[in-house]
Amino acid sequence: MFTSFQPNQNSSERIVFGDNGKKEILGLGKIVISNENSISNVLLVDSLGYNLLSVSQLCEICYNCLFTDKGVEVFRRKDSSIAFTGQLKGKLYLVDFSSNRVESETCLVAKSSMGWLWHR
Repeated sequence: MFTSFQPNQNSSERIVFGDNGKKEILGLGKIVISNENSISNVLLVDSLGYNLLSVSQLCEICYNCLFTDKGVEVFRRKDSSIAFTGQLKGKLYLVDFSSNRVESETCLVAKSSMGWLWHR
């Protein structure tokens, strides 16, 4: 899903999760969200199994995010329309971009069966 990608030159660089688990960072790239917007500095993490979406970067490119105990709704700031939604499963917010509910304008088509997620 990367439109550009730079492999990590430092093989000892790791990302640390809330449970102190560590995974190697394989590289850094850019992912397109819509015709007008993209997210830069996206990390490719070794054997993570999910695509992590940066909430702060979504907010920087004019999306608003509403997190509840049921799920998440992401709105386009320009007209308050819903860009996509997700459900809370355990401690993760999951969005399935393989369903037909997502408008094609968002351009976030994940091949993974688990879709995108956020850490709570």
